[in-house]
Amino acid sequence: MTEYEFTSIGPKGPIRKTILFAMMEYNYYNLAFGEKNPQTGNVDDNINSGNNDHEKILTTVAAVVETFIAEHPEAYIYAKGSTLSRTRLYRICITKYWNDITNQFDVFGLQNDQWQDFIQNQTYSAFLGKKKSFEIINN
Repeated sequence: MTEYEFTSIGPKGPIRKTILFAMMEYNYYNLAFGEKNPQTGNVDDNINSGNNDHEKILTTVAAVVETFIAEHPEAYIYAKGSTLSRTRLYRICITKYWNDITNQFDVFGLQNDQWQDFIQNQTYSAFLGKKKSFEIINN
């Protein structure tokens, strides 16, 4: 398991957040983030801290994904919101930054238990991303 930490800063003050990459199977990693429970050490991705900085948080998560992928270039990153509304928020953010994302990553959405190429404004139950592979062609 790989863990990153950062601080959310907003109206409720600084709140520590944790991003986890847990291997599901070889080269497939589950992405989870939220607040770490001080008693158990587990990350709770159901907490809504209400710090009014969700876009900054998701931008930070995206930057950490880039760092993780640089260290694990063959990795597939699996992400699913802890609620339908969070999964929808992830889709909205993917769509908003689509041009930047697709320069570096192939993105897939899970719909009816089938992975498909991500299509903007479609409803998905989960997402999968992988660094693009580029082939060098010699002429």
